[in-house]
Order: sequence, then structure tokens, then C-alpha cells
Amino acid sequence: MRKFRTLLGATLAGACALAVVPGTASAAPAVTPQAVAGLADTTGAYYPLSPYRLMDTRSGLGGKTGKIGPLSKFDLQVSGRGGIPASGVGAVVLNVTIVNPTADSFVTAYPAGEARPDASSVNFAKGWLGSNNVTVKLGSGGKVSVYNRNGYTDVVVDVVGFYAKDDTMVDRNGGQYEWHYPARVFDTRNDPEGKPPAGTVLEYSLSFEDQDQHAHIKSLVLNLTAVAPASAGYLTAWSGAGSRPVSSTVNYGAGVNVPNLAFVRTTPCLATDGWCITGAPKFKIYTHAAAHVLVDFVGLVDDGYSPLGLRFSPMSPTRIVDSRINLGISGALGAGSVASVTPPGGMITDATEVLVMNLTAVKPTKNTVLTVWPDDPEILKPETSNLNPYANQIVSNAVPAVIYPYGAFNVHNLTGTTHVVADVVGTFYWPAPAAALKGGATKSKPQVTGSSHR
Repeated sequence: MRKFRTLLGATLAGACALAVVPGTASAAPAVTPQAVAGLADTTGAYYPLSPYRLMDTRSGLGGKTGKIGPLSKFDLQVSGRGGIPASGVGAVVLNVTIVNPTADSFVTAYPAGEARPDASSVNFAKGWLGSNNVTVKLGSGGKVSVYNRNGYTDVVVDVVGFYAKDDTMVDRNGGQYEWHYPARVFDTRNDPEGKPPAGTVLEYSLSFEDQDQHAHIKSLVLNLTAVAPASAGYLTAWSGAGSRPVSSTVNYGAGVNVPNLAFVRTTPCLATDGWCITGAPKFKIYTHAAAHVLVDFVGLVDDGYSPLGLRFSPMSPTRIVDSRINLGISGALGAGSVASVTPPGGMITDATEVLVMNLTAVKPTKNTVLTVWPDDPEILKPETSNLNPYANQIVSNAVPAVIYPYGAFNVHNLTGTTHVVADVVGTFYWPAPAAALKGGATKSKPQVTGSSHR
């Protein structure tokens, strides 16, 4: 395995800064952390899984052999497979990969038994290879419908975790989501050893200001981007425990920059590792082809230790932005422009902090970058990316859009003009009494203070 220089203890400054949440001088709300042994109530809690392949139309895995045709859907059995319980599951986190489509199209994953929504999960061009992180509410019989609009395409589906529907998961070790201000924590373009060659396994670790939190972190929520791949291939992110799973996290073509959101399980650094702080969470990324790798940190899942942890409420995909028809954003976003988006009434409550959504760039006039962050005048635009679309491309990525504390998020377009579409699939909410959120109470978060890799 290729060894990388140690960055242990380097503070994340400048372009890699993880800015302190504004107003953190105020005390966090008085909420007692859950018992480490398990959450007192599991409703909306997240349960990570080792990546498991549920469907591959190329081999017939999952019950569908051969490409999905135009205006066609397949109902995929999800519950009871790959570590997913047969009951009590509200939603699943999937990685959906499109392989060799015969036409420009999109695929929509939605709850089986429901009417197909006006939303998309993965948008792609003819011959495209790529994937998207997709959170889907489970439908009738614990199934998810997978619909294809045009042409024929193979579809691969990997599951990486699920959310509890109710309070029946007390015998399992669930966790809560904690959002963080987006920060670029690793970028191999800055490494003197150059682009990682094909077959490289990168091992990464993050350390936090509150080192007592290390033992409680179950997963990191990251936006992973493959940059300038030498050939078609994929990234696989996993905890590093055991052998590399037979699944992919980011699928890319030659020379194409491709991001994807990922919930990545972690394991603790050991005293014998030497290159990272003992107990800090670590994980691995494998790149199939020579490619640069960017890692943006956007959140984590712990076992209930943090009083700021959130729960997930799933919903059927709902479109809140379509700049082509002036929904949510009026007209295409120009170069350097920022649009503020406020969710429609009834979608959020006082306890809602994050929208889980699929963000789509529609035919930008130039290669560009889209970045999403909270609409808060005290927070500057982060030096991170959520989408890296090419000119005239239609492409999507999952985005946890933070709307705390003012109930809105920003979208920035770097260059050219582009239309934007956003479909919401659920929300993260604070499980404490909503009244505790009123009156301007400000929450503080332990900050990332160091990073290392090899």
C-alpha cells in the first residue's frame, strides 16, 4: 500500500478551515446525552451497515435481469436483506449506480406503492457511468420502486444504512446525525507525492476538539470527489475493518470530476497505528484508477453522546426548486450568484435543522461548481463543492442542506449560468422539545482540530 506523509495535528486553517458556528459563545441547550448502551427512543435513528449490494441488473441480483427499459419500473425488495430488518425501517440510504445507458435519461427511486413523484434521483447522459447517494422512504412490503425515463440502462444498488421508523430497534446500536459546517479536510492535489495511482488505498483519520466524542462516533458524512481520473473506475469508502467490500461509492469516467455524498463507517485508531490520535475515527478509500481524491466533511453520526444529535423523518420525494419554472429560484443562476431558498410552508417545523435533498444542475453553459450552505449572514461560503457539473450536463448529488437557524439555505454557482432543481426526501430534526429551540438559543459543536492520513 502506498504510504502518505503524516498530517497529524495540522489545524484546518485557510481553505481547509472548519469555521466555528456563529454565536458559539452561548451555551448549548441543556439536553442530557443518551446512554451509550443505546438510545432511549430509536425513532428516526440511523443504523450504518457494511456496504451490501441489493441489485445488479447485469447479473440478475435482486430479481431484475437485464436493463430497465423506457417508462418502466422495478420494485426492489429492500427490507430483510443485507442487514436491513424485516420491519421497523422507515428509510434506507442507498448508492444507486447507472451503467451504460442507451439514452439521456433519469432514474427515480421512491416508495413502492405510491404514485411516481415529479422528482429524480440520478440524472445521466447516454453512455454515462456514475452514481448518487439516495435516501428513500420504504414503501409497500418494504420495497423501493426504481423507475427509468428513457432508453435502457443497467442499475446497481448498494445499501449503506437505514433509519428506524419507530421505537422497535432498542436491541440495536443506533445513532444520531450531527451536521457540521462544510470543510475540505483532505485533497491529494496538495500532496507532494502526486496523484494516487490505480489500486491505491488511502487511510484517513479526523480528530475533534472534544476527544471524548471519538469513542462515540459511528460514521462520518462526507462528500467525496474523484478528480481527473486517468480512466473509468470507482472509489470505495469503508471503515477499513476487514477486506474491501464489493461495492462502489463514487463511479467515474476518464477525465471527469465526480462527487458523491457518503455515509462512511469508522473504526478507532489504535495506539499501535502511530500515525493518528489513539481513539480518533479512521476510514479507508480505495481508488480503482489513478485519480485525485477530495474529501469534504459535512457531518457525523454518533451513538447519542452529542446533545446536538438529530433524527430523520422521511418523506416522499418533493420538488421545492426548479429554476426553469421559477419554483424556489427565479431563473438560471449566473456566474458568482447566490440564491436563497426557503422551504415551503408545512415541510418544516421549529425543530427542523437540515433538509435531505437531491440537487441537480441542468445544462450549465460552462463547467462550474455548485455549493450549498446555511443562509446565515455570519457564515461565509465554504471552500467546498456539492456538484461539479460540466457544460451542458444534467447531473445530481445528494446534499444535506442545513437551514438552521433561519430556515433557509444558499446555493452558489461559480461560473457561466445554470438551472437548478432540488428534490427533498426527508428532514433531520432535533428530538428535544421544540420550545427549547425558541428564543435564539445557539448550539455549539466540537470542532475538527486535526487530520492525518497515510
